[in-house]
Amino acid sequence: MKKNSAASIIIVILLAAAYYVYDAGLLDQFIPNGSENSNPPVGDTVKVAAFNIQIFGVTKREKTEVMNILAQTVREFDVVLVQEIRDSSETTAPIFLDAINGLDGPDYAFIRSERLGRSSSKEAYAYFYNTESVQYLADTAFVFNDVDDVFEREPYIASFRAGGFDFTLIGIHTKPDDAYNEIGNLTIVFDYVLGSGDERDIIALGDFNADGSYFDEDSTANPLQGSEYIWVISNDFDTMTKTGRTYDRMVMTDYTYSSEYITDSSAVYYFDTVYGLNQSFTESVSDHYPIFAEFSTDLPDDD
Repeated sequence: MKKNSAASIIIVILLAAAYYVYDAGLLDQFIPNGSENSNPPVGDTVKVAAFNIQIFGVTKREKTEVMNILAQTVREFDVVLVQEIRDSSETTAPIFLDAINGLDGPDYAFIRSERLGRSSSKEAYAYFYNTESVQYLADTAFVFNDVDDVFEREPYIASFRAGGFDFTLIGIHTKPDDAYNEIGNLTIVFDYVLGSGDERDIIALGDFNADGSYFDEDSTANPLQGSEYIWVISNDFDTMTKTGRTYDRMVMTDYTYSSEYITDSSAVYYFDTVYGLNQSFTESVSDHYPIFAEFSTDLPDDD
């Protein structure tokens, strides 16, 4: 046999053996796991929103076209704090859930507070969330124990998890005439949540009434405007359908802002532009637009 023929046979045998070893997975233990890669692939995000649905009760929910816009709007987000649910029968939230789940896409669920307020015109909060992208952490929802009666409608607090991002939301709808005081006292609520466990990703959101005659948005004297709190819905946004005010806000600490928060992701969802609505119909949906921000869910859990 010629030497070059023997060499060719040996090469073929070695290649066949190498393919067998690779195909059988015998080298897998020596290949670094992808999670150890210093440049992980781009991961998912979660959209967290707040929407004051003006006087959301029996009258509004009977308007089919309005409910359809509201349901479509909620589906744009993974978690939505809905405010101003006014319904003594407490049936509006489950009926709204049916409307949301009647559309194509993943199922949503909700948790809601009791009806809150000092007057007979009480309101409830509710968090609606996408069950495929977000997990509500069982038994974490509660209404803040406002022993000093600071808040007209006490903040509604609940914790969620999306991928590696677990977070606590502080939902609030302030009394307009007492907005400055209620906003300042949200620092106490932040401190309470921080002191209640290990969670440090805390986000306050909702209709703060933080503009106009209710609140000087250019002032820096309010306790919640301290350097440790970051307002990602700034004064430049227009969150109202009738005026150029920025009543709705989202606030977090640098702990979340410098980590999971996606820079410049905070925005207002102008549903009238998205769905081509005229001004009259827009106002029948709400006098507020939803606000939202996006957060990374693929970072290592930091608390």
